[in-house]
Amino acid sequence: MKVVIRAVEIKDADIIYKWENDFSLWEISSTRMPYSHYAIEQYVKNTQNEDIYSGRQARFMIDIDKEDGTTETIGCIDLYDFDPQHQRAGVGIFIEDGPWRRKHIALEVLDRLWNYAITILNLHQLYCHIPSYNTASRKLFSKAKYQHTATLKDWLLSSDKTVDIEVYQKIKNKK
Repeated sequence: MKVVIRAVEIKDADIIYKWENDFSLWEISSTRMPYSHYAIEQYVKNTQNEDIYSGRQARFMIDIDKEDGTTETIGCIDLYDFDPQHQRAGVGIFIEDGPWRRKHIALEVLDRLWNYAITILNLHQLYCHIPSYNTASRKLFSKAKYQHTATLKDWLLSSDKTVDIEVYQKIKNKK
């Protein structure tokens, strides 16, 4: 098994459509309306022609090259709120439910994204916002050497109640 991180391609429109319209994920993504397949196709086409400096965000697909010679797209990782002046960006990662979770794939992808961010994009830090109830994500980012630096109280409305958001940061040359 080999983990591959790649650019979004038009063939990804179907799986992105599925993920973006998964109601169970809307709380985290702040989505309020379903996306049409046409809108997703346009997003994919636009991301192919837009670099991170103009769009201020980038999505990468996560593939698994399996031993039988097939490839499976299992998730994506995003850089958002890209700010080259202050050398930082937010990061979000998604691995689809199924057999590829809890296999250290997300940790490997976060490490690769970190290397890309500091060597190619010349960033000083990456950060993420994690709902306090998402223990798995908090553990993942801690393993990836992100530090919990703040708690945003009552930040997210979740099932008619507010929950805290934990802010994690990874800063270049800090342990």
